[in-house]
Amino acid sequence: MNRRDEIDAEVRRQAIRLYPYCTALFELPLMVYMQIMKDNTTRRNPYRISENHIKSIIGTMPEFQ
Repeated sequence: MNRRDEIDAEVRRQAIRLYPYCTALFELPLMVYMQIMKDNTTRRNPYRISENHIKSIIGTMPEFQ
C-alpha cells in the first residue's frame, strides 16, 4: 500500500464514519476534509489532499451512489 492508497483509504473510512452526521451528501466532502486536517496535527507525516480529490473519491464509492 503506497501513500496515495493510504490517504484514499482514510478518506473512505472518514466518509463512512461521518455520513450519519451530515444532512445532505454535498456536505460530506467538507466534513471529511475538516476531520483530516484536524487529525493532521497528530500525524508525523500529515496527509496533503484537496477537497476536490475527496469529492472524486466519495463519488466513486458505491455506498453513496
